[in-house]
Amino acid sequence: MAELKKSLGVTRGTAMMLNIVLGAGLLTLPGLALQEVGASATLIWIACAVAAAPLLWVFGILGRRYPDAGGIAAIMGHAFGRQGRICATLLFLGAVSVGLPAIALTGGHYVAATFGGPAALYAAIILLAALGVNFLSAETAGRVNTFIASLVLVFILGLAIVGYLAVAPAPAPAPVTVPLQEVPSLSHMGMAFMMVFFAFTGWEVSANLGGEFRNPKRDLPRAMALSFAVAVVLYLVLSQVVAKAGVLGAGPAPFAQIFGQSFGIGGSVAISALAVLLIFANLSAAVWAVSRMVYSAARDGLLPAPIARIRNDVPLNAVMLTVAVLLGVVALVGSGLLDMAQLLAAAGQNFLLLYTGAAASLLRLERKALYRALSLLCLALVAALFIGRGGEGLAYPALLIALGLVIAKAQGKDRPIASPAE
Repeated sequence: MAELKKSLGVTRGTAMMLNIVLGAGLLTLPGLALQEVGASATLIWIACAVAAAPLLWVFGILGRRYPDAGGIAAIMGHAFGRQGRICATLLFLGAVSVGLPAIALTGGHYVAATFGGPAALYAAIILLAALGVNFLSAETAGRVNTFIASLVLVFILGLAIVGYLAVAPAPAPAPVTVPLQEVPSLSHMGMAFMMVFFAFTGWEVSANLGGEFRNPKRDLPRAMALSFAVAVVLYLVLSQVVAKAGVLGAGPAPFAQIFGQSFGIGGSVAISALAVLLIFANLSAAVWAVSRMVYSAARDGLLPAPIARIRNDVPLNAVMLTVAVLLGVVALVGSGLLDMAQLLAAAGQNFLLLYTGAAASLLRLERKALYRALSLLCLALVAALFIGRGGEGLAYPALLIALGLVIAKAQGKDRPIASPAE
């Protein structure tokens, strides 16, 4: 079977990871977090960054040792056999199938806030545009995503600086969903944490790019570390812009409201254009990465074999299946059966479980004392987060894990998974 082309280095890999990570978390979650927990939102952002750092280190260690289009699923396959691989694949696909539509809907809400009309329709258009980019060759698509990432970073820095200078501090911490002066309950903070944690996911999606790095042992962890540092700085700055605006910054399209208030319709149009560009870049890179997981699942017999066919260095059937599922979820939101907060919380929780699987894999696969201590730290951290959150929302990932175990049993005896060349 044809293999994917190795076309990524540190610069292009960092750009792809930033395109995957920056999106709904950057433009929507600051407003939603303020709406949910008021003045405590800043603590949530800091807690998520602290929790994500050691987990990201785990992905860097495993990603450079097991570079594969299967990403975290391939890693868990090495650690726990076929059952681990299938369960991780379903958890991952279950996360992105609700998380990526939320990203598309972010762009839709920004356009709708400025021009009116249904956000779901605009979200579908952005997804179809991302589909078009993924029809290009791997080399061309990589160049396009690198260019867009550079352009987006310039615009975001401008957004942060201009936004902070232009927004007048809120005169009083007037109430939104939760009064800004009130300390939320532990369970409410847990819900907000799971929602905001979605902004710190994406690097496990980037692990699916491991098989396309020219030198994954050196370049993949460097790209992860650099993209994480850039993302954390941007999140904290923009969350402060929203906090400074107070109630005006609450909701799914905070910067459209903030800039519309400060600069009129021109400000709203400019922010909507930035949002669409950012979301488009985010989805283009995410569809690239997720389609590689779909390709890997088909290659391993979990999905029909024709999905793994490659044309022009691109798994086109996997790309089309990925976008079709995302469009279906957007349609459910448009019909009122789901909402963005539910999508983001479910995706964040699934990704946190995948991080648990990565930490457990590191504990099983590595013998170095430092790596084992790191994995135990991550497992303890995740356990504390879930204890604080309680059992709420676990039905969705539990169903996916149960389905994975059933599929693994139905497929028969566990098959060994070959390790990549050292």
